[in-house]
Amino acid sequence: MNRGEFENIARKIRQTALATAQSVNAAAADAEDVAQEVSLRLWSLHEALAAEDHALRLASRAARNLTIDILRKNRTVSLNEASISAKEKTADADLRIEEKENSAWLMDKLKKLPPKEFQILRLRQVEQKTNQEIATLLGIEKTSVATLLSRARQKMFNEIKRRINS
Repeated sequence: MNRGEFENIARKIRQTALATAQSVNAAAADAEDVAQEVSLRLWSLHEALAAEDHALRLASRAARNLTIDILRKNRTVSLNEASISAKEKTADADLRIEEKENSAWLMDKLKKLPPKEFQILRLRQVEQKTNQEIATLLGIEKTSVATLLSRARQKMFNEIKRRINS
């Protein structure tokens, strides 16, 4: 579309953009801003526009999108919503800190286990190996695996009980 063609439909483009913005519940001043912005954007693209109907469809779509953006930016949040959001963020932060502390405590207690018990507990709980697979990997009897695993679990259970009771 050349310059002259665009100038002939510029008023229709502005009216289309204004009507679209108003249909999306924009305030009068915001609708005017949207219409002006759409007109400027389409002017910068006028050479790429194929025909009048193409330009009007683009104007309508651009006006709708710009209006939605403006409405989102101007959206007000009630005090109740803001306080609930702040409480949720605080609660989430508290939970993350608590989880981090619990994880650090647990890792500390696991590291204090004898190396063989730690290794067996890890193979069983994390890697989900069977007692037979652990026995084969470590070159020990299957009954020894069961005994060492039981000891490791009992030690961890006692540490957890102590922490809860203190």
